[in-house]
Amino acid sequence: MDAVSVIVTIGGYFVDPIKRQCGYLIHYNSNIKDLEIKIQKLRDKRDGVQLEIGAAKRNGQVIAPEVETWIEKVRNILDEDVEVNKMSLDGWCPCYSLSRKAKKKTLEIDGLLSDAAPFVTKVSYPPPPLGIGSSSIEGIVDFESRTKIRKEVFEALRADKINMIAICGMGGIGKTTMAKEVAKRAKDDKLFDEVVMAVVSQKRDLSKIQGQIADMLGLELKRESEGGRAEQLYSRLKDIKSVLVILDDVWDALDVDLVGIPYGGQHNRCKILLTSRSEEACTQMKAQKIFPIKFLPDEEAWNLFKGMAGNCINTPSLHPIAKEVAKECGGLPVAIVTVGRALENKSEFEWSAALQQLKNAIPKNISGLDSKVYSSIELSYSYLKSDEAKSCFLLCCLFAEDSNIPIEFLVRYGVGQRLFAKIDTVADARNRVHAIVKNLKRSFLLLDSEEGEEHVKMHDVVRDVAISIAENKGFLVRCNETMEEWPEKDSCECSTAISLVSKELKRYPDVLECPKLELLQLSCDKDTLQMLPPNLFTGMNGLKVLSLINMSFPSLPQPINVLQNLRTLQFVSCEITDVSAIGELRKLEILSFIGSKIEELPGEMRNLSYLKLLELTECSDLERIPPDLLSSLSHLEELYMFGVDVKWKPMEEEKEDEEEEEEKKGANASLTELMSLSYLVALKIQIPNIKVLPKDLPFKNETIKFQIFVGNNVKIDEHNFTEYYDYLIKNSLGLASCDVSDIAESRMLLQLLKKSEILKLKEIKYLKNIVYELDKEGFQCLKVLEVGGSDDVEYVMDATSDQNPRAAFPILESLKVFRLNNLKEIYHSQFPKRSFNSACFGNLKSLCLEKCRHLKNVFSLSIARGLVQLQKLEIDDCDDMEECFHNEGEDEKALNDKIMFPQLTSIELDSLPRLIGFCTSMGPVELVQPSLNREVGRISTDEVTNLEKHKMTDIQQHTGSFPKSTPIISHKLFLSNTILWPPNLKYLEVWKADSLEVVFDLKGLNINDDHQRIIVLAQLKTLEVKYLSKLTYVWKNVPLGIQGFQNLTSIEVSNCHRLRYLFPTSIAKLLVELQSIEIEECDAIENIVQRDGEEEATDIILFPRVSSLKLQELPNMMSLCIKTYSFEWSSIKEIYLYRCPKLKTIGSEIQSPRKSKEINRELYSRPNGFLWRCLECIPRPKNYGLMATSDQGTTNKSQRSYSVKKEGTLSKPKDPKVSDSNNPSKIWSFFPSHIIERLKNLQSIELINLPSPEVLFQLEELNVEESHMAPILDQLSELILYGLDNLMHIWKKGPERILGFGNLRLLEVCKCDSLTYLFPPSIAKLLVVLEEIRVVNCIKIEEILARTGEEEEEKDVLFYKVNSILLHSLPNLKCFCPETNALEWPSLKEIRVIECPSLSTFIPSNLNTPKLEGVSVYNSYFNEKETCHWKGDLNATIENIFKGKKKQANHETQQEEQIETIENDM
Repeated sequence: MDAVSVIVTIGGYFVDPIKRQCGYLIHYNSNIKDLEIKIQKLRDKRDGVQLEIGAAKRNGQVIAPEVETWIEKVRNILDEDVEVNKMSLDGWCPCYSLSRKAKKKTLEIDGLLSDAAPFVTKVSYPPPPLGIGSSSIEGIVDFESRTKIRKEVFEALRADKINMIAICGMGGIGKTTMAKEVAKRAKDDKLFDEVVMAVVSQKRDLSKIQGQIADMLGLELKRESEGGRAEQLYSRLKDIKSVLVILDDVWDALDVDLVGIPYGGQHNRCKILLTSRSEEACTQMKAQKIFPIKFLPDEEAWNLFKGMAGNCINTPSLHPIAKEVAKECGGLPVAIVTVGRALENKSEFEWSAALQQLKNAIPKNISGLDSKVYSSIELSYSYLKSDEAKSCFLLCCLFAEDSNIPIEFLVRYGVGQRLFAKIDTVADARNRVHAIVKNLKRSFLLLDSEEGEEHVKMHDVVRDVAISIAENKGFLVRCNETMEEWPEKDSCECSTAISLVSKELKRYPDVLECPKLELLQLSCDKDTLQMLPPNLFTGMNGLKVLSLINMSFPSLPQPINVLQNLRTLQFVSCEITDVSAIGELRKLEILSFIGSKIEELPGEMRNLSYLKLLELTECSDLERIPPDLLSSLSHLEELYMFGVDVKWKPMEEEKEDEEEEEEKKGANASLTELMSLSYLVALKIQIPNIKVLPKDLPFKNETIKFQIFVGNNVKIDEHNFTEYYDYLIKNSLGLASCDVSDIAESRMLLQLLKKSEILKLKEIKYLKNIVYELDKEGFQCLKVLEVGGSDDVEYVMDATSDQNPRAAFPILESLKVFRLNNLKEIYHSQFPKRSFNSACFGNLKSLCLEKCRHLKNVFSLSIARGLVQLQKLEIDDCDDMEECFHNEGEDEKALNDKIMFPQLTSIELDSLPRLIGFCTSMGPVELVQPSLNREVGRISTDEVTNLEKHKMTDIQQHTGSFPKSTPIISHKLFLSNTILWPPNLKYLEVWKADSLEVVFDLKGLNINDDHQRIIVLAQLKTLEVKYLSKLTYVWKNVPLGIQGFQNLTSIEVSNCHRLRYLFPTSIAKLLVELQSIEIEECDAIENIVQRDGEEEATDIILFPRVSSLKLQELPNMMSLCIKTYSFEWSSIKEIYLYRCPKLKTIGSEIQSPRKSKEINRELYSRPNGFLWRCLECIPRPKNYGLMATSDQGTTNKSQRSYSVKKEGTLSKPKDPKVSDSNNPSKIWSFFPSHIIERLKNLQSIELINLPSPEVLFQLEELNVEESHMAPILDQLSELILYGLDNLMHIWKKGPERILGFGNLRLLEVCKCDSLTYLFPPSIAKLLVVLEEIRVVNCIKIEEILARTGEEEEEKDVLFYKVNSILLHSLPNLKCFCPETNALEWPSLKEIRVIECPSLSTFIPSNLNTPKLEGVSVYNSYFNEKETCHWKGDLNATIENIFKGKKKQANHETQQEEQIETIENDM
């Protein structure tokens, strides 16, 4: 090879690479552009593949491995591209390198695009599944009542161990709305990966339910059978990491397995939310949490109604009608929305017509009400599974609107009408009805009653539906107070049931032909005499139930004997003299005289051989029951005689000569007659004397239910078991004022004692030991025991006897012991160290001790260990009580770990002067010196001296005098270990425990054995601490980082005169749920929150939920918090302050005035830089109430004071006229500007006897930039100021563009002697709804509305809503307003002027007062009566009145001066 060839060949090796490398530079732009195009193509291809993958996964298909690999490669390529772009932007890569990489990447992408061709063939893909629609009732979800439930639902959804929850309520209550809102928020908050919803409905269709869920998942169900579709759905749901399935409108229990929903252990992150009208269905489905939705509260209901009905309801004439219409909707959202929208912008006549229809339950003309509301409720009725349930439901509509319906009435009406199949006894019928009512409540067709479990209520709208249904079944219901006569005869003749409820029925039809009538209920007001026509019942041969309520008539109509089919006859609170005609009603089964005035049962009642129930409850006039009458009622099952004082025949008189008829006529029945009634299963009776009680004749029926009082029933129970009208009887026995020997000798009483569930013993003589003296078996059935009024009882249970104490009280739930002056112990044993069986008292839930003077403790720790069911502990007025639980002497170290009261929610301790702790033996003893100065050390010397003078005497009365060298034990209610015993405590009340010094001492509380931080009393909601004369701390020795008390909502402290502050900051910042603070008569308290040594934390916001603040008679209270913590008052609604003379501001003070000198000396002794740094540490955005400072009063006259600007920098104080006076002292604003901006919900301010504040509302530093124009104090409706001696301004001049105070309705100012005017024009123009102005005893007041300032623009002030003005004892008041800018007073009705001698005119211009008819004037100086004056014009009237008064006053003054001169001369 020649040299040239070699050179060419070698050059080729070099030139081609060089050429290629140069090409990267030459083609840089094109390579980069090509790469960008390829990357976009790759992204599009990737998105298409992912759509395919998504559709495949939604349908349960498996993704091919090569597709997964391809996706991974694409992800890497695109990630590298992002990184390269980032590096190039940062200047890291030269053009050559970038171009080379771009070319390489382009080739890789070409390969990936080619690889994707086999598995990307589609040009379209299925759309993503649709989400859940918005809620049907917009706005309701934001109501507080609904927000609370929604939060609870979310807590349950987040709980690991809860898989199924339910939202229940009646139709139209908002269940679906709530569920949709939960779904939306769960999705937004990413609580679940998928949220799906299906409507189950009354006619459930599994295929339809499956289809709805599949559609929302984007799943195509290809299988035909329900089982196959369920498998497909199950597989898809299992693949989702977390999913919420909402099953809406569930009527019956649904098997979720049949649907294909994994549940519980099958998929722990698959949660199910049900909505249902049937709580029973949710229970059967094993829902772990059920959240019932109740009706909207009045305020929320009205707000919703206003939103639906529009602005027309603001018309004055329409507003009250709209209020009544909204009330008729009863808080049912669907009714509110339907009615509101139907009446939107309608005329007043249409509104009135609608109201009348709603009241009469015939709203046929209200658009949508029948189709949307009534049909929904009627559907629930139709779905009831038995005719018995439907009948009971319809019976409830016979009673007046909003009535508490006695379930017993339903029982008796049903028995009379034979509504219950295969029921033979009244007791069986009662059980059946209560079961039906419970199911109706679970279906939300009936409601719980505040009267308890034996009453029920029916919602107004549901009642309207029930009446509508019942009318088609022959019911005639008229509940109208103004109705005075019966409805038309035509409407009665076809009726099967008639209920007339009125104030007074004056006119009755002479004869009514009602052949189909089975039930008649007549109810009137008490004390109205009703004369029933003689032939009223003649045409009612088929009547089975007759109920007469609150009626008065001398006797029953004689033709009542035509009612031969009558089975239930009921008189309720009737006054009737002669009931002898009842003897003709031989088929009668139920006869009741509840609360009626009858003196004697007629002998004709002996004919009622089929009578099953006789009620004489509260027939207080009944004195005589003829002999042999009760025994003749051979089928009697139930007898009720509470509140009846019958003179029963004594046992010793049973040997009377039966042949002496005259004596027998006046004789009374004997209790032995009851012993012969073999069918008797229920007895409620009062027996005034134990001597009339049979001793050796037990009841024939051993299963009898009884409530028997023997002795003075008031002594036994002043509330008479609160069960006069209860028929679900618990075996109860009350014994009073007898000897224990009388009980022991009565075989019948011993039988009853063994069976008693409730036992009340009062004033039983010679009884020492309850257990074993009265029941040797230990009261195996007893649940409630009350013992009191005996000086002989020493022990409730004496375990020193031969009996086995483990057998006693196995199911006792409530123990009340009171006025047992010699009670030594509840449980007494001579073997304290032996093991105690928790079966004794192990079921105890409530323990109450009252006036047991010598009882020192409740139980030993060994017994306390077994009180795991205890819920309430109440100890009151036990003089010697030292501790609740005591160590009986044995080693309790091991036992201590096991003591826990997991169910204890309430502790009330009252009047326990020697109480030193909950359990004192469980903690170390702390010795302290008894120095009063220590406890009030922050008060000045003079104040301590004064405090000692009026407190030391009281203290010595409790403690006695003690030498300085003798230490005393510090008494603490809860120590760091005992505070953990009641973890679920909600209510704690401590009153009059004069030995206690600390409530919670947390010293030593840190972590538990598992090294987890302990949460203390996390469930405590209410704390009351009152009359604790030695209390120095509520919380003491709080460890760093403590957690607990976070649910405390209310705290009340009163008459604790050694307490200097309430909360340490470490506790205060935990109280995020605190809503109410009330402190009263605590002489030493200086502030609510006091720093307790923690690091300064200026960003901590305290009390964000407090809505009520009440401070009363706190002579040394200076501020709420002396340190720089923030108070967040956004929730506060009420501020009430009374007699807090040193309190200057509602904000925090920078320093305590008393301590400032000491602090300043320390600061000034250091370099100026240190002072500067300290001042800069003050939080910048806050103004702590100090409006201006002066150079006077500092410890160093050359030292200048500084003020803190809003921006947080320091400046020398300006010298503006902060007040209108020349007073150079500090001007304190009670509500500083930064506080005012936070008071968004404040509704009421009442300040009484606070001499320190000089300005109430400081407005000068409010932020009124365009972006911060929110109105201030716009919810404030009531402002009352009394005795603010130094108050110069209620509103200190603020920015012109201020907005706020738009809801203030009442302004009352009294005895504010530095005030010269009430409000400036800039504020007055904001008071658009002000209704009442009262100004009393303000000696400097010259005008109510001040003049417009020099820099202000004069504008008209309109008092559109003011209707009443009171001006009383204002000696310098000259006029209401000195300018002509308050001319319109369209609502003013009343002006009262009393002792305002300087008043000459109202406003110097003509006024418009169309509703004002006079000015009321009174002057006590002239001993006048209040008179009304009017001269056609307000100004003219005032001028006329006071012109004469001034002349008379001058004349009187001259006379007085003349008399005084004469007297001096004499």
